[in-house]
Amino acid sequence: MFLPLSLALYAMKFEDSLKKLEESFGDEPQLICPKGQNYEEYLTAQIAKLKTFLIIPEKARVTSASFKQYDFERYKIGKVWAIAKAENNWLLTLDGEQEFALAFGNDINNLEMLGFSSSDALAEWLG
Repeated sequence: MFLPLSLALYAMKFEDSLKKLEESFGDEPQLICPKGQNYEEYLTAQIAKLKTFLIIPEKARVTSASFKQYDFERYKIGKVWAIAKAENNWLLTLDGEQEFALAFGNDINNLEMLGFSSSDALAEWLG
């Protein structure tokens, strides 16, 4: 089966990943605010911090997971994009889905994910 050239060459753009993130932030992110801090201020700061780690999306390959019984198979066989990176931590998203997962590793083609994913990008990023 041949794909139309436009589909075969599809690459996620930075604007696409930013839009996915913004949609994720539209729902109430599930995060625990440290004692003594204002939730709204903490949320705003964490969103801003995540945005500093955004990268031009790159295809990623998930080869293992700490908890394989959850969402590992979806990321193992799906089209996965890395959209943020801080040291060895990667924020991944599935192509065409509003799903995010945290992964670890030095090699974008050999990442280990925690094993869970959700539509809450910030919760996934913060682990």
